[in-house]
Amino acid sequence: MSETVAPLDMDACAREPIHIPGSIQPHGVLLVIEPGDGRIVQASANAAELLDVPPADLLGQRYDALLTLQAPRMPADAAERAQLGYSDVHFPRRATAPRQRWVGAWHLYPEQWLLELEPRDAPLADATLREALPLLRRLESDSSLDEACQRAAKNLRTLIGYDRVMIYRFDDEWNGDVVAEARTPELESYLGLHYPATDIPVQARTLYLRNRVRQIADVGYIPSPIQPTLHPRLRAPVDLSDVSLRSVSPVHLEYLANMGVTATLVASIVVNDALWGLIACHHYRPYFCNHEMRDVTDAVSRALAGRIGALTAVARARVESVLLTVREKLITNFNEAENLTGDMLDDMASDLLDVVDADGVAVFHGDHVTRHGTVPSAAELARIREQIEASHHEALRHDAVGALHTDQIGATFPELADLASTAAGFIFVPLMPQARSALLWTRREQVRTVNWAGNPQLSKLQDIPNARLSPRKSFDLWQETVRGRARPWSPLSLESARSLRVLIELMERKRFQQDFALLEASLSRLREPVAIIERGSDGRASRLAFVNDAFAALYQRESAELIGCELDQLYASDAAPAETQRIATLLRQGRAAYVTLPLRIDAAIAVYRQFDFEPLPSPSGVSTHWLLQLRDPR
Repeated sequence: MSETVAPLDMDACAREPIHIPGSIQPHGVLLVIEPGDGRIVQASANAAELLDVPPADLLGQRYDALLTLQAPRMPADAAERAQLGYSDVHFPRRATAPRQRWVGAWHLYPEQWLLELEPRDAPLADATLREALPLLRRLESDSSLDEACQRAAKNLRTLIGYDRVMIYRFDDEWNGDVVAEARTPELESYLGLHYPATDIPVQARTLYLRNRVRQIADVGYIPSPIQPTLHPRLRAPVDLSDVSLRSVSPVHLEYLANMGVTATLVASIVVNDALWGLIACHHYRPYFCNHEMRDVTDAVSRALAGRIGALTAVARARVESVLLTVREKLITNFNEAENLTGDMLDDMASDLLDVVDADGVAVFHGDHVTRHGTVPSAAELARIREQIEASHHEALRHDAVGALHTDQIGATFPELADLASTAAGFIFVPLMPQARSALLWTRREQVRTVNWAGNPQLSKLQDIPNARLSPRKSFDLWQETVRGRARPWSPLSLESARSLRVLIELMERKRFQQDFALLEASLSRLREPVAIIERGSDGRASRLAFVNDAFAALYQRESAELIGCELDQLYASDAAPAETQRIATLLRQGRAAYVTLPLRIDAAIAVYRQFDFEPLPSPSGVSTHWLLQLRDPR
């Protein structure tokens, strides 16, 4: 299958202000009320008929003169938006009772109150939370994600009666994947189909986090406009983000019509405050879902989200258990040896693979590499390391790299695209840079065919004559073969890799501190003047961290007075600027320096010493301390 792809404006849909459409769906009514006196200041055009009030007389009347329902109660925090649930509504001013019962729901804000009214009963189906309880309980015991999602789709369809119920999961790039489905037998299956991120733009996803359940009772509806368009006092359109009746973007309505869908119900699946996916229900004729059925759907989506969160936590606990084992082995081995070596990591190869769910792991130590599992050859691993070090040279030199990763090596390093079969994905973690040690986890290429519902490149088209934003019109199966990519690394895998690096760094730092204390004790006994210089917060080697008695005596001061002094306080004021600048440059580069300069001391004639700076070993490989010896230049 092939289509000509025209240039697309990928941001146009994301800019559409869908929270202020200026209208509602006509199966309900909206009133905008002044909090101070209860006057109606805006109303949907269909309100006058329901309230049996001439349109010209509606605005300005108190709402409680036209209808009765549970009085609004402002929450303790007035800035917090509130939806206080539905309650029965009566219309005492009507000459005859409405043909159906109505309910109302308040949305209370400091600057305005919104009251939405809708029919109480659904004509085609009905469901209550009590009927949903068995499903909610069974979801708690499902042992896999697939099982929980399929159960939720199948049982929810039985409860609320839609032709199709899907569980739709977002990936890291916000493309969607139908992972479970229940449908009437005559419908084509959508299970396994993928939908591009542009089908649900960012501002729609934001609203799905805020307003968890939304319905469209009839895709072909004629919107009921809010009159007047602007709030008389606020001079702004009404924000309908929390309103169930909010009119839907014409682009989305056309999108659904192109799919042949007539009514929808969508509930958000929110796991750990993030939008994991949606429960998407489709019907192929008009279908009104009352508030009790929406409450059932909301309860199912929340129960499913809870189960997904619990299963995710179990997976995390399993990995953390393996990580704990690795930590214990590392600590034991480290305490028994003078230094952490590549051999120690080699002995834990199987555990290292489990920690990040990798196909292979390579342990670098200097120019030596050992391989475990499915990994490229030693020469190919050296190529990967060379590319990483070349492209991140400065960051690695300054120990500013935690864990570098990719799931598409050819996109990250085109020169390495030929290694995708065994290392399409990798995580690189530098360890003990002074020994050029590192861990490299790899994942092999996962060639797969992705079934898209239509060509994803044609997800949004421009109607050129009128520059009107319109959705794609084709949902025919579009197959894409994905090559050169591995399974994406999960946040948990990346976190585990970083945790290992932190642990090894802490162990090395502890060993360094122990060695440093021994070094100071040894230097204290020397007769020659020596000191330790430490790197300052600005990156320069600038302060005295330790001086021995001979050093303090040379400067005719107490040792405690010299600790913390800046380096330039050691040189006489007439020291050659070129020489002092050379010291600063060399130390900033982490190198040794040897310069003869006059001392800043009280003496009849200038006293010169050779300043010998030698970098001390560091657990990070970046020089943070120097041994300074003052030698007689004669």
